[in-house]
Amino acid sequence: MASSKRDEFRPETRRHLAMRAGFRCSMPGCGALTTGPSNESPHAVVDVGVAAHIYAAAPNGRRYDANMTRDERRNIRNGIWLCATHSVEIDRDVVRYTADVLRRMKNDHEQAIANELNAGRGFMRGADLVAVGPHVVGVGELLGTSGKNWSVRIDHFVDGDIRALIDFSERFDAHDPFDRYLVVNALGDGRQLATEPSWLRRGNSIELMCTVKDRFPCVDAHKLGATLATNAANDLFVENGDIGMVSGIDALPQRIKETLSMLQGESPFHPKAGSRIKEYFDEFEDSPWLQRRIKLEVIRLACVPYRDRVQNSAYTLLQSVLRVHDVQKIAAQRDTDWQDFRFKLDVQGVGPWEQVISIFLPRGDRPLRHPMWDQLPNK
Repeated sequence: MASSKRDEFRPETRRHLAMRAGFRCSMPGCGALTTGPSNESPHAVVDVGVAAHIYAAAPNGRRYDANMTRDERRNIRNGIWLCATHSVEIDRDVVRYTADVLRRMKNDHEQAIANELNAGRGFMRGADLVAVGPHVVGVGELLGTSGKNWSVRIDHFVDGDIRALIDFSERFDAHDPFDRYLVVNALGDGRQLATEPSWLRRGNSIELMCTVKDRFPCVDAHKLGATLATNAANDLFVENGDIGMVSGIDALPQRIKETLSMLQGESPFHPKAGSRIKEYFDEFEDSPWLQRRIKLEVIRLACVPYRDRVQNSAYTLLQSVLRVHDVQKIAAQRDTDWQDFRFKLDVQGVGPWEQVISIFLPRGDRPLRHPMWDQLPNK
């Protein structure tokens, strides 16, 4: 007897499908909004969206492909975001809604959302991503500041929810200081939080009140220390009999490359260092969310001080970056593990600075976390 076990999407995959669809049904002619406020409580949300499988999740499904692996069935590429009504319709009419039809439907809808998003229309109008720690991200904007008090509006959560925000505040002192931050995409900047944020509801939005720490000092780019250099092929090279080195302003591209190319959690000695860019790239490639997610990550690495327990010192991982104006993926068919990005930054001691830098993004599944990671203290 065939197994009835379903290969369901992971919660983060479901959330990312909804984001890519703009939280609207992908069925042509529908476009219904699938999430909104509930009257049950100030933090309750109504969610009528469905992360539907293009190829069925279980053998009893009518579009089941036995040649697919479990991971392939659970992959975001095998999903389409629909309202509850149309998720039922596509399962009852598999002659009309073939896998090819559903893929085209998904691609057309995501492209329409991308066009709307990039044109500044729709629910993102006048707003951008705001992050409060690593697990709470919303669409909103900075309302104002008064000294070290920052006020931020969140119109819609894209990672986490109001419960995650409450948990972050209640357990604030238990979090690693590197995870206590407020990052505002539209500002190209952020700060480490001094105390737990408070919030209140304003209509359908959440207003956050945050007390932040002073901006962590940046290093003049002309004073950056020496580091190993790589050539155009991203390889170390020998120059005058010695391994190539760069320092000062010439070291800045290399430091950006090194920081962003290391996956967070990859190093057992620096478990919090590195970036989450591969995670975002895998989920949001070819989506306008990718650029916003990567910009948010670069800002975090530029403004939040990292405590180096090996050297017993603190510094931002992108030591000389004052502000992040833009991070753009250079469109290209990727046939290697390297991806070019154009960085537009304000740099200490230099001012406006722009350069294309290759970042290492290994294709395939994310490597397993090093076993020594869990043996290290969190503080």
